[in-house]
Amino acid sequence: MKLKLIAIFCLTAFISIQAQLKPNLSASEIKLALNKLNVLGSVLYVAAHPDDENTAVISYLAKGKLLRTGYLSLTRGDGGQNLIGPEQSEQLGVIRTQELLEARKIDGGEQFFTRAVDFGYSKSAEETFEIWDKNKILSDVVWVIRKFKPDIIITRFPPTGQGGHGHHKASAMLALEAFELANDPNAYPEQLKYVSTWKPKRIFWNAWAPALQNSQIDITKLPTINVGEFNPLLGKSYTEISALSRSMHKSQGFGSSAVRNDLLNHFVILKGDSVKADLFEGIDLTWDRIKDGKEIQELINITIKDFDEENPAASINKLVMIYKKIKSIKDGYWKSVKLDEIKELIRACAGLWIEAISGEEFAALGDTLKVKTSVVNRCSESFALKKVSINGHEKKIENGFLKNGEMLSHSFEIFIPYDTKVSNPYWLDNKHTIGSFLIEDQTLIGKPDSEPSLLSNFAIAIFGEIIEFTMPLYKRITDPVDGEVYKLVKIAPPAVINIEKDLYFFNGSIPKEIKVILQSFKNDISGKIMLSLSNQWSIE
Repeated sequence: MKLKLIAIFCLTAFISIQAQLKPNLSASEIKLALNKLNVLGSVLYVAAHPDDENTAVISYLAKGKLLRTGYLSLTRGDGGQNLIGPEQSEQLGVIRTQELLEARKIDGGEQFFTRAVDFGYSKSAEETFEIWDKNKILSDVVWVIRKFKPDIIITRFPPTGQGGHGHHKASAMLALEAFELANDPNAYPEQLKYVSTWKPKRIFWNAWAPALQNSQIDITKLPTINVGEFNPLLGKSYTEISALSRSMHKSQGFGSSAVRNDLLNHFVILKGDSVKADLFEGIDLTWDRIKDGKEIQELINITIKDFDEENPAASINKLVMIYKKIKSIKDGYWKSVKLDEIKELIRACAGLWIEAISGEEFAALGDTLKVKTSVVNRCSESFALKKVSINGHEKKIENGFLKNGEMLSHSFEIFIPYDTKVSNPYWLDNKHTIGSFLIEDQTLIGKPDSEPSLLSNFAIAIFGEIIEFTMPLYKRITDPVDGEVYKLVKIAPPAVINIEKDLYFFNGSIPKEIKVILQSFKNDISGKIMLSLSNQWSIE
């Protein structure tokens, strides 16, 4: 039997996702972010797949109520359809992960996942749990609740099975169980090395009209929100924001038109304290929930009152005072959340543009990468760049004064050690089962994506306080169609090899061609391709 081998040398990069540096906020967006700085509340939305989430509700909660809002999708949509390309299975999961992250940039939510694999349509929750390993995925839901600490949880589907798909029912059942277990120190105690127990106040089902009618539930007695409300600071209703967000599900063909009138959503309480009208009844969403938070709240109120839309930089001094106060509080959860928020506010008010740019998208192990860092201060206040570091390569800056409108740049040469981890979606580092991914590091579970391989850190003196801003390393290109495009710099092996197909069938003595795809990430690599088989095979 003959086996014919053809070697094809080409550049077939793994799925390359375009990125974009976080843009500076407009004055109206800064005003909204200032208001959000004064809100201490969180909500976790739970469903089974990418595209299951109600983006209108997420938009309303994140951009209207200004709550920290997360979406926990149990799967990455690996078993779904793909209308934009040939990618399936793991590759489709990577694409749909990125689609969700793009959607969250629009609706203001944060994204989480469990280790569950979308193995396709399931007839029942029981079948789903058997394939997923229920205890494993339940532990992940508990982990995300303990880490995110939501005041309330909302499920997209009811635990009764009215959502049809077995995954849908399973997502509600897991959310209900995790609602109770998250506060039990005897449940998954190994997690408590990293997080503490947490008790959400209540859990709701975000019901839809036909299901309510079939269940004969009186909607007049349910808490209701109007996701069609208009937000004047954003110039859009939450349903308009929702349509933009949902249109990011491109592989599903979910391009959406907006609803521009009132649209009510009803919520059925599943467990927890009862409510009459407001989902957050009885929950303190102010700085009063934090010890020594009252002074911070008063400072924020003054900053909001004095905010000048035509001169946002006038608020920086007050924001730095708030930054110092938040640094001093002991509540680790809200301290971390609000420090990130206020650093972004300071950057926005100053019009600071910060970037680290490489000429290469891929850095091979053993390579030296040339990097240029740049900072532009676009306000009249005086700041100073004190230090820039990239993955341990540090440069202290002398006379790093950031004058209004003048770009301050520095050059680096970064050596990539041979033991550096190659860039890869972390959930695909190990071979997975049909039902779940194998993730050995507990702290990675729930994260939407791998951390960028190369990070730059900028220490800037602002009104006497050193504030650090971290940015990933990008390659920037000017595309003839898309214009300015940023791509994350990734760590690659010197070369990779793939066989075009996973499986070949041989019938009798008819020879077949096997295509091998090679990609080099390093110059001047040479080698041999050999296929090693038993003596009964003939290889040309």
